[in-house]
Amino acid sequence: MAGYCGMSMSNNAIEAYNEGKKPFSRITREDIQKYGINESVTFFQWYVNNSCSYCEWHHTSAKFNITLFYDIEKCCNQFKKEDINILRNKYKNRRKPKSDVIIDDTPYYAKVEYSISTFSGSRKYLEEYAIVHRYWAYIKDDYRKEIIRKKINGKHFRISEKYQSRPEGMPEDVANNILGMICK
Repeated sequence: MAGYCGMSMSNNAIEAYNEGKKPFSRITREDIQKYGINESVTFFQWYVNNSCSYCEWHHTSAKFNITLFYDIEKCCNQFKKEDINILRNKYKNRRKPKSDVIIDDTPYYAKVEYSISTFSGSRKYLEEYAIVHRYWAYIKDDYRKEIIRKKINGKHFRISEKYQSRPEGMPEDVANNILGMICK
C-alpha cells in the first residue's frame, strides 16, 4: 500500500487512521469516550504526548514530514491504569508556553535561538540575527536558503539579545530584504 494520497499523507497513514491509530493532536472526544474515558481531550492528549509510546510513524504533507501515530485503544487502557489525581496534578503544574512576550509594533533587531525540522525529521538548533515585528521573527535561514518567520512565543524559539540598530553580524542586504517584506 505504499504511495501517496494527493499531497496530504501516505497511503499507509490513511490505513493507520482506519485501524484506529492517530497522531495525538488528532484525538477527539469520541475516540476516548468509546473506551470509557470522560476526561477533557486536551488532558488526554497531554497524557498521550508525555506518557505513551507511539506505535508507528508515517509521512504526511507535501514535504514528507514524519508524524507519530498512537494506538488509541492501547493509550486509553494505559490511561485507565494510572492514578487520575496524580495525573491531574502533573497536568495542572505542567510547563506552560511563554505568554510574557511583549508585542511591539516597531520592528527591532535581535539575536534569536530556534530550531527547525530537517528533511530527515530531526531538529536542528540554530542561533541567528533576526528582525522582530509583532508576533514574528524574520530570519535569513542558511539551512533552507530563504527568509523564514518564526512565532516569537513558539515552543522552540527564544530571543537572547535585542539591538537598537543593525548588528555587525547581520548583512545589510538581508536586513533591507526583511524590512521590505515587513513594510509592504
